[in-house]
Amino acid sequence: MSLGRQNALQVIHYLRIKVNFNDAGIASGVGKQWLPKGALILGTDVYIGAVFNAATTNVLLVGTVGDANNLIVAAGDVDETAVALTKGIKPTGAALGPLAAPKQVQVTYTQTGTAATAGTATIVIAYVPDNDQ
Repeated sequence: MSLGRQNALQVIHYLRIKVNFNDAGIASGVGKQWLPKGALILGTDVYIGAVFNAATTNVLLVGTVGDANNLIVAAGDVDETAVALTKGIKPTGAALGPLAAPKQVQVTYTQTGTAATAGTATIVIAYVPDNDQ
């Protein structure tokens, strides 16, 4: 387990994560970087660099666990079918306040209909660590 990235300076921190439609295990959730204990997520930006092109649905989720109650990016927050930047997505559930423990960021992409042949997203999670109290 990692403790998460934490600079000693009192500045806004971020995690930058790139995912592809065909990353191994993405349908069930892929563990990425870590958020430290006490981190307060300010918001998340998602840049769709190449559209996710499954025929029926394309759903990108970002959370701290594989649980719908701890979402950083929820279903419907991002249009996965258009090249665009979605800014300032607010977290929900346990991800809404200071984190009680270090948490690994999980990214999931699910699809229905004809399988996707493309899709990339860059996710930037801005947070403030608990280093000043």
